[in-house]
Amino acid sequence: MKELYQKALKAYLEMLEIHIDTKTTDVVFHEKTGDFYEKLFSIAHSIWERYVDLDGNLRSDSLWEKQKRANEIISSLKKEIEFFQANNELTLWTDDLLGWLADELEDIEGTSKGFLKKSS
Repeated sequence: MKELYQKALKAYLEMLEIHIDTKTTDVVFHEKTGDFYEKLFSIAHSIWERYVDLDGNLRSDSLWEKQKRANEIISSLKKEIEFFQANNELTLWTDDLLGWLADELEDIEGTSKGFLKKSS
């Protein structure tokens, strides 16, 4: 089942790339591929959760390590966005987008930190 999950996840990622890449070339196809990648994500997610229901796991790290890594992933991406924003000439709209994305990450970063405090 692990291999099936990986194939479904790969299909999702490729469809997401197709979706993003068609944004300016075919509006109708772009919108449909949005439906496609969402469905493919749902399929990959369902396969993996069923596998976990049957006592499988994708990662071998502990719950604490997963909580710590989740926070690191969020914090790292936020820092990368902030660094890019500070060190590049951007249009107003791109600057606004990156600021909004950093705010979104800051919001979930706070939540992820809460799990670290509960576990320590």
